[in-house]
Amino acid sequence: MRQRLALRLTGKTYVGHYSKPGWSGALPFYAFECPTHGLVSNYPMGYGKKLECPKCLEEKLATAR
Repeated sequence: MRQRLALRLTGKTYVGHYSKPGWSGALPFYAFECPTHGLVSNYPMGYGKKLECPKCLEEKLATAR
């Protein structure tokens, strides 16, 4: 319930620290709403710590090839 409220109020909610294969440590992951793909989760990226939809990033990468 608290996570749903946080998602509605701030646009994101913390879901836990996770690590992907090859990473040296865990990063905080957040759930947020993508206008195209709906509810997704990812970690803050870059210097600006921006949350970007992983599905949108995959699509951009696929079209750049």
